[in-house]
Amino acid sequence: MKLQQSVKLQSLLQTMQAEVLTDAGDADVSNCYLSDMLSDVLAHAEPGALWVTVQLHRNVISVATMKDLAAVLFTCGRQPEPAVVAEADEAGVVLLSTPLTSYEAAGKLWEAGLR
Repeated sequence: MKLQQSVKLQSLLQTMQAEVLTDAGDADVSNCYLSDMLSDVLAHAEPGALWVTVQLHRNVISVATMKDLAAVLFTCGRQPEPAVVAEADEAGVVLLSTPLTSYEAAGKLWEAGLR
């Protein structure tokens, strides 16, 4: 079942214990996609999704841009190198980091209404 309305990214930050790594603004998040395979995200993620992953390299920024994702959430406290963060900032891609595992993050996002 899909969420009928979007959720403001800012409303998820506390729930996710998320640290904002780039300019977050107040993007609308319409759904969630959890995958560590870039090809899977390219094939299946929908625009406006919050992408949950442990991948940290620059190709994440390219995929997020190509798919017009709302944000990328890195789990397990992972954070990309400063050059990747700078590239994301320049491309307008919102990056977040949470100490939660991908499993824990998915559960909290489900409870928040994202599907």
